[in-house]
Order: sequence, then structure tokens, then C-alpha cells
Amino acid sequence: MENLSESRSFRAPVAVLDTVAEQLADVDLTLPDYCPDIEKILKCTLIPKIQTKTLSGGQLQVDGSCVVSVLYVESSRKTIRCCEQSVDFSQRFSVRDTPENFVILTRTKPEYINCRALSPRRLVMHGAFSLYVQVLSTATTDLYTPPEGLEALKRTVGCAGLSAFCQEQFTVSEAINVADKPAIESILYSKVNAALTDVKAVTGKLMVSGELSLRLFYLTDVESGETARLEYILPFSQIVDCKGVDENTQNLLGCEVMSCDLRLKNDLMSDKPAVALDVKLCLTEEGYVTRDEEIVTDVYSTSFATVPSFESLTVTDAVMPVAENFMEKLNVRVDNGKIGKILDIYADSVTLETSPGEKGLAVCGKINLCMLALDEKNMPVFVERTFDYRHNLTGTEGFDSLTFGKASPGGISYRLADDNTAELRMELKISGGALSRETLRAVSDVQLLEDSPVSRDNCALTLYFAEPGENLWQIAKSHNTQLGLLLAENGLTALTTDRPQMLLIPKL
Repeated sequence: MENLSESRSFRAPVAVLDTVAEQLADVDLTLPDYCPDIEKILKCTLIPKIQTKTLSGGQLQVDGSCVVSVLYVESSRKTIRCCEQSVDFSQRFSVRDTPENFVILTRTKPEYINCRALSPRRLVMHGAFSLYVQVLSTATTDLYTPPEGLEALKRTVGCAGLSAFCQEQFTVSEAINVADKPAIESILYSKVNAALTDVKAVTGKLMVSGELSLRLFYLTDVESGETARLEYILPFSQIVDCKGVDENTQNLLGCEVMSCDLRLKNDLMSDKPAVALDVKLCLTEEGYVTRDEEIVTDVYSTSFATVPSFESLTVTDAVMPVAENFMEKLNVRVDNGKIGKILDIYADSVTLETSPGEKGLAVCGKINLCMLALDEKNMPVFVERTFDYRHNLTGTEGFDSLTFGKASPGGISYRLADDNTAELRMELKISGGALSRETLRAVSDVQLLEDSPVSRDNCALTLYFAEPGENLWQIAKSHNTQLGLLLAENGLTALTTDRPQMLLIPKL
């Protein structure tokens, strides 16, 4: 008995760790002296920030901080104020083996936060967020190549093999002047999103360009409580060393905002303080090279008995970067009272799920929308609503999944439809990499039993009556002849008969 297997191979990403942990955030907050007393809490927000993620010795450690922010109405002038406090967290995960080449993907999702006022100056808050962690490495899959002398049924498929796999963290810093906007006296809340705009590859390097979108809501005058908004686009670029990438690589990238720090910075040359922005980004790349591969789906010998082994083989046959924007129309209604003036409307979070369909990849999720306004008595009102969305991504027919998938809010325009309803048009930005995968039954190995030769009859001629739809490969295999000879002898090219016909079975 002889084992006759050769192999080609391709690489694909594989998860060596895929888990989630709940992290508690308990805060006992006492207002500093410069903050006025609390009359009414508008919103409590829990914002996780990841500072470092390291994997060594089978242990993954994720360190960061959780900022608990309280937006409230102060008791004296009935204006909006904000107070926040940060608590550190550290989470460890066991990884069975530390792979040589790996990337660490993390994301956080606030789950809940409960706030209780013990006094006008003291709050007790209990919250939690989920920390999702993936450690990806690479796995090599062998493709069976039959040796000479065996009959093999082959299927040609596109195979996108992983040729490059890298990750890099870097910080983007900028001092932002408000220019013609009112001066900033106190920041009430902010939001930063990152998006990639261009990627160019040369041998061993990626040149990545992107944009940071900063949205800022702030007090222009602490005494009067006047507010303003600032929207700022900050371009960034980064050169990433990435082994295996070149001009022919199809690159799928994800850009994660790990943490964002925003603070006022006094400029001695200007009467308007600048905003110092520090954003820590994590860039992850999967580079693919697509080629046609012949997958062996069955095999036999015309001389000896054979015992093939089969496996379920999943092949990525196509990859494509995705960057698509679309608009959602939403209505936000105030249940009690009337809207006197809208101060700001923003998306607190946008979730994303994907599913394949006939029209391509469908994305769906929930938009958590927040509106800050003044009522008819000029008192601050905070409204929070959740909306569903669904959209089919164009050009993704045949694709079944989205890696590095992210949904980010874009611009929002709004108007008052009536006294208690705001009509909105909101842009959503979907990014990531679309993948098309196919799973097929393939030969992984074959044993040739040389002590079990194929028995042959003494017939000079064999005729076989084939019904419509019969498989010529199975007919050749059952008669221990070669498929090529069977096709040539009967003047056929297709592997399936389309009508009843008599076939001449060639002898070897």
C-alpha cells in the first residue's frame, strides 16, 4: 500500500481567539468646585478607550480607561454643563499558543449605565461595557495534486490566498483652531470617526491616506449657557511596513479608533483657545493574491484499487474593498412639550450586521440618535431614540461576508416639521472588505493498493446505454477506463449526457 500525495497550498486568516468579556465601571463622582450643582441629569455616557493590547507568552492583555460623562442642567442658570471622570481597566485572556504572525482586533460596546444622585454635587454610577477580542493568525491549507497515472476529476476555481498580513498602531495629533466659530469655553461632548480614503501598495509597504471626522458640541459662554457646534475634517497619512504586499495585492483594511483625547489648549497669540486632539489608531491589513487553482474532486486508478480521502474545503474565490454611503430619513418626536430650538442632533452609536442575499450583501443595524434642544420655556430637553436601518451594498452580488465591517455616521441635516417633531436626513458610511467563499468536497489524499489490481473482462467491445443526465466521469470510473478516451471515442465534450444515447466504452 503506497501513499501518493503531493500538495499545493494557500493561506487564509484564522481566529485563534474569539471571545468577549464584560468590564464593570463603577464611579463615585463628586463635582469639582468650578462645576455648579446638578438640577437635572440629561444623559450619562460610558466611553471605553483602549490604550494598549499586547500578546506574549500565551497571555493577551488589553489596558485602557473608561470615561463616564454626565450631561446635566445646572440649578442656577438652567444651562447645560458636563462633568466626567475616568477609571482604568485591565483585562487578560489566555491564548493556547502565541502564533508567529498575528493581529489583535478589539471593539467595545457600552451595555448599560445607571446613575443615582446622592446630592446635587455627588453621583454614584454603575455601568458595564463589553470588550470583544479577536486574535487572528494565518493557516495554510494544502491542495491535493494527483501523481501521474491516476484519473482525476478537476474543477477550476478562483483562489484568493493571503499573501500579506500586518497591523500597526499610530497616533494622529493636531491643534485645531475654531477660526470663525465662537470661542470654546467648555467642551460638552465630542465624537471622532476614522475613514480610509486611499491605499497604495509598493513592495513591502502600504501608503495609507484617511480622514478623521471630529464633531464637537461646546459652551461658548459659561455664564449665559450659549452653545455651538464644530465639525472638522483632519486628513492623515501613514506608511506601513507590510511583508508580502506589492502592486498586485488586493488589500482589505480596517481602521480602528482605539482612543481619543481632546482638551483645550490656550494659545498666547490668539484670544480663542485651540483644541488639542490626539487620536490613537490601529490599522489592520489583509492582502490577497487571486489565482486559478485546479481542485481535485475525485480520483481513481484504472490499474489498481484506490482509497481516496475527502475533506470539506473552503476557498475564498473573490475579495473586494467596500466603501459606500447612503442616506436615511428619520423623524425624532418629543413626547411631552414643544421644541423651541434644536441645539444639536447626533448619532451616539451605529451597529452593523451583514447577511448575503440575491441582491448582494445586506447590511442592517440600529442607529441610536440623540437630540439636544430647548423647549418652549427655553429649558434644555434631551431626547434619545433608536431606529432600524437596512441597505443592500452595490456590486456585492455573490459575496457572503464583510471583514473589518464598520458603520459610521456622516453628516446630518434636519428641520422642524412641527412643534414637536424634527425631520432628519442622515448619511451612513459602510466600509470593510467583501469576501466570496465557496465550500466544496475535495480530495485530500489517496492510497493506491498495488496488491489489489483491477480485474478485467474478456469482452472485445462494451456498449453502454446512457440515460439523459448521466455523469460520464462516473461511467468511466465504473468501467475502469479513462475519461478522455471515453469522450474522444464518442465525440463528446460535456461531462453530462443531454439525451439517451449508446456509448462505446474503450478498452485499455
